[in-house]
Amino acid sequence: MAKEEDPKILLRQNVQKKLSLFFPEDSYSFTNQAVDDGLESHDFMVKPVSILPFLQTALLDDKILEVEMDGMTRIYFSRLYDELPELVETEDEEDGEISLEEPEYAAGDYLKLMNHVICLPLEPGMGNLAIRNSQRIVLRLFTSSLAIELGTFFQDLAVVRGLPVLRLSFPIIGRKVKGNRAFRAKVTLEMNFELFIKGKKKRPDIETHAIDISNDGMSFEIQKEEQKLFKEDEICSIQFILNGDTLTKVNGTVRHISKIREKKGIQYRIGVQFDIPTRSLAATIETLVATVQRVHLQELSDLSEESGINLVQ
Repeated sequence: MAKEEDPKILLRQNVQKKLSLFFPEDSYSFTNQAVDDGLESHDFMVKPVSILPFLQTALLDDKILEVEMDGMTRIYFSRLYDELPELVETEDEEDGEISLEEPEYAAGDYLKLMNHVICLPLEPGMGNLAIRNSQRIVLRLFTSSLAIELGTFFQDLAVVRGLPVLRLSFPIIGRKVKGNRAFRAKVTLEMNFELFIKGKKKRPDIETHAIDISNDGMSFEIQKEEQKLFKEDEICSIQFILNGDTLTKVNGTVRHISKIREKKGIQYRIGVQFDIPTRSLAATIETLVATVQRVHLQELSDLSEESGINLVQ
């Protein structure tokens, strides 16, 4: 009977070892029973095929990844990137002109091989040096209800169509964490969700786009030259405008001024925490968050149908 249990015991020990490596601050909680329960509930993921859907979702939904190295408190940011094949040269039969064309390729195909992942360079930029000397890396992404944490290692630097990228091993362990932070609903490109930021002192009025929103706060896009117009802990007056209709106004305290790399450049953003003095304002924001989430979930559903990939909502 003991021999029949050996594979289960070996699996548990293997999972405990990996969890303790990537999440040492929680190692006290990785008891035999906790690991067995986590494997049964799929809160702990060790099979590459169980981790794959989260990486596909991160890539196709263009999610921002938090990147943690060696347990350091400093968090860096990145996005997954596609391993695009080289363009194919074709010659026009009539005039002999050479042109470059996209070869047949489905987005995210390389992830199905489950041997590595590709990330854009980290922001802030000093992380790109630190990651090369790191012993372990945790990638963190967020769904509508969970934080997904994936343990991986740095492999090497690579270049995809002239763009320098980071190549990491396919994650060897993953876990689902509830209540990691307030849920942020992503504002899709199809939503006409604009903001009017009231000027103050030397800062003019600013009209911009919402990036994401939660019941507690939001982030919005700014131009590179507008970074110096904001200061952490200052209060901003923000007017919400959805599809041309003015909804409500809220004050928000600036919590971070940051930049995150996109596929075609750098996105500069401001994160604010709402000041919500009344229940009616809280209800208005909750309704808006729900509206934004419905649109995003529908976009994910459409993307799943189009790609044939079961994206995680």
